[in-house]
Amino acid sequence: MTERDAIRSVVEETQRYYDGPADEIYRRLWQDNVHMGTWSGDEDTLQTAMDRTNRIMATKAGIESDTEVLDLGCGYGASAIFLAREYGCRVVGQNISEKELSLAAQRAAEAGVDTHVRFEYGDFHNIPSEDASFDAIWSQEAFLHGADKLRILRECRRVLRPGGRILISDLLVAGDVSPEDREKIYERVRSPEMWDFPDYRQALDDAGFAINVEEDWSANVAPTYSSVLEQLKAQRHALAGVVPEEQLDRTVSALQLWVDSARAGKIRQGFFVATPA
Repeated sequence: MTERDAIRSVVEETQRYYDGPADEIYRRLWQDNVHMGTWSGDEDTLQTAMDRTNRIMATKAGIESDTEVLDLGCGYGASAIFLAREYGCRVVGQNISEKELSLAAQRAAEAGVDTHVRFEYGDFHNIPSEDASFDAIWSQEAFLHGADKLRILRECRRVLRPGGRILISDLLVAGDVSPEDREKIYERVRSPEMWDFPDYRQALDDAGFAINVEEDWSANVAPTYSSVLEQLKAQRHALAGVVPEEQLDRTVSALQLWVDSARAGKIRQGFFVATPA
């Protein structure tokens, strides 16, 4: 299989995952945000925790009204809409899920920011944008789906303007996790490979970036997935009419595995801000 065929296979598998039964589960449980929350106390809900993550990332990115942002793997568009609404900046959201793109456009219109936000199909292995098009690239737990993450980072470097920055929040797997456990972790999200901190450091350097911020956000992973798991259990009866029972069983099992793996330090979360070197 050629590299191009391997990438196409991963992209198609990921698209099937997000446009399949997972779409109904994601929309009901995560709502429009689909990323890790930042938790500060027992009073937090998943939505308040995810909103907090958006604000932290936007602050660290130095987003302003004249910042042009590319949101890679934009999901249902909540982060792009947040940036346009709160900062008045222009955002292009790219994604491979047609269902998510359709809802994202609807949500932007409902929020009254459709003049500032545009959503389009885009595979981040081959970003459909001109060189030096954006001031900031924003991505939340999307690169774990990449078949060739170094290629993705080089594409990001290509479309960034001089002085631009890339912000990456991604789910990681600790380097010492066994191959057997690693495969079980990958299965839930159909990931071909998940990196750890040293992998990102090396790849960002290889892609021509200098890391300005590197933070370990791993403490947020277990609470986020615990919240999703509890909501799934609470809404299981309602979901049973639209999602096959065996799919719900697999999802409960897979989420529990991720909660347990996060608590054991096997699944981590890293946050990086980097600029072209």
